[in-house]
Amino acid sequence: MAVIGIDLGTTNSLASVWRNGKIELIPNTFGEYLTPSVVSFGEHGEIFVGKVAKERLITAPSVSFAEFKRNMGTDYRYFVNGKYYTAEDLSSFVLRRLREDAESYIGEPVTEAVISVPAYFNDDKRCATKNAGRLAGLTVERLINEPSAVALKHHMGVEDAETFIIFDFGGGTLDVSLVDAFDNMVEIQAVSGDNYLGGKDFNELIAEEFYKENRLKKEALSKEEQGIVLKEAEALKRELTGQDEARRSVYVGSQEYTMGMTNQHLIHIGKELFMRMSLPVRRVINDSGMAAEEIDKVILVGGSSKMPVVEQYLKTLLAIPVVPDDSPDESIAAGVGIAAAIKERACDVKDMILADICPFSLGTEIYDGSFSPIIERNDTLPCSRTREYVTVEDYQREMSFPIYQGDSLIARENLLLGNMTVTGLAPQPKGMVGARVTFMYDINGILDIRIVSGDQSLHKVIMNKKMGLGEEELNDRLEELRRMTLSQAEDENVRYLMEKANRLYRECSPGVREYISAQVSRFRQIIAHEGNSRARREACVQLSVYLEAVERNKFDFDGFDESFFRDDREDEGDMR
Repeated sequence: MAVIGIDLGTTNSLASVWRNGKIELIPNTFGEYLTPSVVSFGEHGEIFVGKVAKERLITAPSVSFAEFKRNMGTDYRYFVNGKYYTAEDLSSFVLRRLREDAESYIGEPVTEAVISVPAYFNDDKRCATKNAGRLAGLTVERLINEPSAVALKHHMGVEDAETFIIFDFGGGTLDVSLVDAFDNMVEIQAVSGDNYLGGKDFNELIAEEFYKENRLKKEALSKEEQGIVLKEAEALKRELTGQDEARRSVYVGSQEYTMGMTNQHLIHIGKELFMRMSLPVRRVINDSGMAAEEIDKVILVGGSSKMPVVEQYLKTLLAIPVVPDDSPDESIAAGVGIAAAIKERACDVKDMILADICPFSLGTEIYDGSFSPIIERNDTLPCSRTREYVTVEDYQREMSFPIYQGDSLIARENLLLGNMTVTGLAPQPKGMVGARVTFMYDINGILDIRIVSGDQSLHKVIMNKKMGLGEEELNDRLEELRRMTLSQAEDENVRYLMEKANRLYRECSPGVREYISAQVSRFRQIIAHEGNSRARREACVQLSVYLEAVERNKFDFDGFDESFFRDDREDEGDMR
């Protein structure tokens, strides 16, 4: 049975597998590597994942969800069709679709995966990711930090020693890692990041500027109209990747508005986002103890790193080369596939070594409420550290050790993982009785704690309080989600075209809507009567081409070539 690597992204997800001595990206039903991380619930209980679901963000916004990765490991709930779903539930549907696509591509069952997570994901978020894998029918023993995966992919086959920063800027999160690589060793020196900063924030910034310039009140618009504005903002941002100025026409109701932006203006209104972007870069350099001139380059990965304003901003921060990765959308998935191969001891990569680090400090609370780290942030994994603590009151009979993860000076501002208490201490003056506390933390996120005081010894293994889904509870949840059917692959293209036509119909001017309506009506007739025939496949291709033309021309319809539609109609007789 194959073990695959999965990049579970905020915006898009993809999978990979190591075969025949190389990494292979796994295509989905549409023959594409990127599957949008979007889930939508259909009218008849079916679940759509990917491209179809993304279109339904506009056409069915109340039952469609995206960017839920940001809420992994939290108590946030999504309500739809009378039920509540967590971010890990929705993520499990994405993982399940990727697993099914992998099984179809590889030709054998897939029961295990290595999944990437942002380096700055805390314990709750990491374990929610593992739970999502279990709910998708996957064994997930290993998680790998996203920048670490990129570092593996980048250093594969490179003999020279190099020190570089991985700047991983995705749709919803930012990760920054400083890497020292030599021979077959990839050693992570420091990590930092922002779990709530990504391309999504620029989309929202552009949309807010649109509302402001056109004197529109966002709250006065329907969810569908807000979705259209946000989608156009994302499209405008993408256009600014290849040109310095972009303009879009946006139809809200029956009125046309203009959305315009230059890269310079984006920098102006995005000052706060850029300032947040600089903080993790400065932090990894400071944590590593290196000088900026010792770093060879900055490697840009993640879809949002394609923004030229991001590249230019980083060049102003550091006087070192800033290099876009050759495949920024796919690098993480490739690296995770390599990590899966290393885990399986594949002969081609078994000698590769990844030395990852602890992204957050682990420690306990002391008498004044302060946080006392035992394992420090950026300690190399696996690691073992010991500290001694003594009583602070005369004749104290017990010592309590709340276990926290984080880097706030105030212990209770960090993430509480558990609690251990030593009781029955000998009644002695303060400072005369002590306890040795040992933390052992491994690459799989398992924290082993031992406390020794006199002849007493306590032992506790903390995987995560939220991994505490009992087997019975897990099996019940797994069975419930399995009963929810993912849309069938053979129906996906037809449904995608219908959702795309519906979305374009909402976005376009009245003149274009008439053409779309006529094309969709003809398409429906063919689909209803032709079954799985050549005519059906040709109808799908023709509608797809037509909608692509509308997509390209919808913002300047005066120049639209109507002969395309007439040519289609002339061919109609051959298709019936």
